[in-house]
Amino acid sequence: MPVRTIRDIVIIGGGASAALIAWNLKRLHQRSCTIIAPTDRPAFGLAYATPSLKNLLNVAASGMSADPDDPGHFVAWMRENVSAETDPGTFVPRPIFGLYLRQLYCAAAPEHIRDTAIACAKSDGLYTITLAGGGTVTARQVVLACGHFDPARLPGVPPEIDATGRYHHDAWADGVFAGIGADEEVVLIGTGLTAVDVIMRLRENGHRGRITTVSRRGLFPERHAPHATLAAPVFAPGATPATARAYLHAFHTALRGGTEWRAAVDSMRPVVNPLWLALPDVEKRRFRRHLQRRWEIRRHRMAPTIADIIDAERRVGTLRVLDGRIDAIVAAGDRLRVAARTGGDRLDVEAAHVINCTGPSLDYAKAASPLLRTMLEAGTIVPGFGGAGLRCTPAGALFDRNGVPAHDLHAIGPARLGVLFESIAIPEIRQQARDLAALLAHARTAP
Repeated sequence: MPVRTIRDIVIIGGGASAALIAWNLKRLHQRSCTIIAPTDRPAFGLAYATPSLKNLLNVAASGMSADPDDPGHFVAWMRENVSAETDPGTFVPRPIFGLYLRQLYCAAAPEHIRDTAIACAKSDGLYTITLAGGGTVTARQVVLACGHFDPARLPGVPPEIDATGRYHHDAWADGVFAGIGADEEVVLIGTGLTAVDVIMRLRENGHRGRITTVSRRGLFPERHAPHATLAAPVFAPGATPATARAYLHAFHTALRGGTEWRAAVDSMRPVVNPLWLALPDVEKRRFRRHLQRRWEIRRHRMAPTIADIIDAERRVGTLRVLDGRIDAIVAAGDRLRVAARTGGDRLDVEAAHVINCTGPSLDYAKAASPLLRTMLEAGTIVPGFGGAGLRCTPAGALFDRNGVPAHDLHAIGPARLGVLFESIAIPEIRQQARDLAALLAHARTAP
């Protein structure tokens, strides 16, 4: 009878989170791990796999170190590998940052099983991971580093619209940009960073037609600009009542006192998650309903050069921004008609192509993932607060349907949005990766 191979640490996912865990395991604990992911380019993930050098990071190079203890790590890598003149304030193209992550991944040299995990179940103290290509992997500890999933299906958009070749549900699917004529009008659903990236890709490919964006509030992200760094957050947990209104009041008090808004927003980064955890569920829902978008456009800002391009397009009319809620998208001859509502008025916009730019879905319960579906059905994992991510401890230990946290099954990155407010950007993920690597390396597991 063949001897079963038992792997100590298995990470399901092949993006930035997986790469950073592997790197921390190797450099800090001299431990190896196994990564299961179908990609042939581990470490890049969705965010950094773009081929466009026009898609810039929305954080300056000084804030993108993979090492929380060495803020200059990425800048030093840039100076050694890309340009000796790299300024810490530079907004680097995302694919270049992907190469940085890839180099860290290669330094860790994890085992890579190029396949898709479709199930993960525990028995006798060990996890059995079933692969789409056949076979299984046995592990003592498992990390779900699943990242982002395709955008949620928009209401009022029937599946048959996809067959027209003019509605593009996933902005990053192969062939989206190649199929759009240079002078064809395009409608983008959404005005967040995904829409910004798509605008840059379209223009880079020689597109000259008018672009119309439609979103509920018609708000693009704000721009980065120089500002002083505050020594402390403008308010902190425990010093302010745990309500959405009190948080808003404390923030506005700081602004009225002369604090520049960018400085105030950035000062809150270290305490945002503790503040979120302090809120009762009813207050979290209130914040999401009334304040989250207002926060996001100021927190996730555009690089200045990108903001200049967006502003210029809006001034000359090649970029039109409308606010409205999408009701339906229907075929109209060889075009598509987008029907939306703004206030009590109806808004109809026609274009040759419509691209869904609402961004990746964070609703893991609705994701097109056999792995998550089987684990959710088995009760091994459960959805997070408000349907986002998965329910876990702030340190990533996943809860089962009985409310028991696992000691050997963890989540990292976007999956932690089931409990945290911030968990998708490198400053949070790098800290999570280092802390989780230490936990995995020193855990007492089944023999």
